[in-house]
Amino acid sequence: MTWRRILAAVSVIGVVSAAAWYFFGQSHPTPWNKPAKVGGAVVQLTYTGSECRDGARADVEEDSERVTITVRETVRAMSCSDVGVSYDIQVRLDAPLGDRELVDGACQMPEYAHYLDCGQNKRTVEFTSH
Repeated sequence: MTWRRILAAVSVIGVVSAAAWYFFGQSHPTPWNKPAKVGGAVVQLTYTGSECRDGARADVEEDSERVTITVRETVRAMSCSDVGVSYDIQVRLDAPLGDRELVDGACQMPEYAHYLDCGQNKRTVEFTSH
């Protein structure tokens, strides 16, 4: 009887874990391609992501001198090719970018600093008229 209970408990934990993984996914920071297109308070970013992408979001931190945008891609597929696909994501800031520095949040993380899109000489902003 004890083994059945243990087996049932392990099964329930496995099902709950799989369901949580499916619904919440694995969100990973993704460096965006430079430069970003900026028109007032709207920033359009392009990034190279997975062909198995389930979604993406942009986390924004703003202060008077700097705006940091971190693109996070969610991929639930267990198996996917390494083919990169170009995606656009648009972010609305609380206020126009103006003279504030625009920073790629993923490039501030040590594991992404070596990425080509994170190079120090990359121009991060291209202003557009809206």
